[in-house]
Amino acid sequence: MRAVPLAITVLAGTVALCGSQGKIASWLDDAKPTSWNTADSAIPTAPKIEGTVDPRCRQLARPPQLEEDKGLHDRGWDLVGAFHGGWQILVIRGTAGYDGMCRPRQYQDFVFVRGVFAGTLSPHPADSRTDGAPGHVFLEDGTRLIAEYARYAAADPACCPSRTTTVTFEVAGDPPVVRPLSASTTKR
Repeated sequence: MRAVPLAITVLAGTVALCGSQGKIASWLDDAKPTSWNTADSAIPTAPKIEGTVDPRCRQLARPPQLEEDKGLHDRGWDLVGAFHGGWQILVIRGTAGYDGMCRPRQYQDFVFVRGVFAGTLSPHPADSRTDGAPGHVFLEDGTRLIAEYARYAAADPACCPSRTTTVTFEVAGDPPVVRPLSASTTKR
C-alpha cells in the first residue's frame, strides 16, 4: 500500500494516518510551541487542491462581508462558518477545498487585529477529521485567544478523536502578531 500525504486509510475498522500527517500535527505535542507567525506577514495563498470541487460545496461558503474576508477571498480561500470577533480581533476560517461530504480540506484559521493580518492558528492548513484539525476558537480578551484541535490515535474512528489539544495564543505587538504560549492535551 502506497502512503498518500494527508490521507486516512481504513483497514479492518481502524484508522491509520498516512504520509506527512503526523508531522503536521506534531507542533501540538510541544507544551510551549514555537511560533510560526511573524509581524507584517502577508496572508498566505490557498493551496491548490487536486481534483474538482463539487459546486454545491462552494455554494455553502460564506460570501465576503468584511475587508478581512475580501483579503482572504482574493488569496483563494473560501470562507466557512461564522467569524469570531471582539476586542478589535477577528478570527476567520478559510478553506482551499472540500471533501465529498463538503467538509473543509486544507483549511486554516486567520487572525486579524484592527484590520491587520496577525497570523494563523496553525503552521499548516489541515483537513477535517484528521489529527491536528482546528475546532473551536474562543476569544478570551484583547490579548489572548484559545483554540482547540482534534487529536487522533491510530485506532480512533474518523468520527471520533480520542483527545483534544488546547492552545493558548497571545496577540501582541505593533504591528500585531499572534503567537502560541502553551499547549495541553486531554482525553475526550
